[in-house]
Amino acid sequence: MKTNKVLDFFNEQKIFVVIILIAIILTIKTTYFISFTNIINILMFISIEGIIVIGMTYLIILKELDLSIGSTMALSGVLAIYLQKYGIFVGIISGLLLGMAVGLLNGFLVTKLKLTSIAVTLGTMVMLNGFVFAFTNSATIKGTNKSFPLIANTTVFKIPIPIVVFLVLVIIFEIILKRTYFGRNIYAVGGNIIASKFFGIKVEMVRIAAFVLTGFLAGLAGVLLASKINIASGRIGLNTAILVITAVLLGGVSLSGGEGSVFKAFQGMLLIGILNNAMVILQINDFIQDIIRGSILIIILIIAGVSINRAKYI
Repeated sequence: MKTNKVLDFFNEQKIFVVIILIAIILTIKTTYFISFTNIINILMFISIEGIIVIGMTYLIILKELDLSIGSTMALSGVLAIYLQKYGIFVGIISGLLLGMAVGLLNGFLVTKLKLTSIAVTLGTMVMLNGFVFAFTNSATIKGTNKSFPLIANTTVFKIPIPIVVFLVLVIIFEIILKRTYFGRNIYAVGGNIIASKFFGIKVEMVRIAAFVLTGFLAGLAGVLLASKINIASGRIGLNTAILVITAVLLGGVSLSGGEGSVFKAFQGMLLIGILNNAMVILQINDFIQDIIRGSILIIILIIAGVSINRAKYI
């Protein structure tokens, strides 16, 4: 009986266990790994794109995807930089509203026109990339307002603002997902859309809301990143969708829908951050790092596919 409980615990917390094991190995290799500076480096590496992981978790639970998040993040950053000549507030709000507008467009096309989210968001991704290069004229634009970089580069008890924002949002949206009517609807629609309609859930509104949320968080990530580096470029966000989706799947959020949590997705993102940090510490070649990241995604997809196929015959 105790053995079963132990096995259940390891199965439920496998990502956390892997994180602990990697941490122990790296600590033996170098004490720098557990230093406050390095922990902040890891959290800073995952914090901005980790914000988008929250929205993607909601979408994948709904059996949807958003491939345009990287382009949304890039364009929101461009607007935050480009429009700050009219004031920081104008630039920030423009970036956030742009994210919400993209999410609303994606949600409308998916729900009202019955299009697949992969096809729709692939289209908006290409469109937004065009806008980014049009605004930047295919160059890197720099911020001109000296106050703007302070937003992301200010610290609270030596912890940078992006990390604080990320951790607070993880807690808030985990509570929303687990403890609210909206969160229960997310699970219900992702688990069985037909039954959800039968029980009176406004399925289209739930799906659109998830897309708008993801767009808003991508916009927020774009504004924070623009503030952190004080530049905007068309090269920003190119790998964001792959990184975010990998983190969510690594955290155990099922492609079959109806299950998962923000906290588990956070663990997936944290594991990616730790692996990236480990590869830097161990001085692994950049190209080999890409091979390792790609291999991890393939393995995750294989495991997820096997799990879904098994579920069909249970």
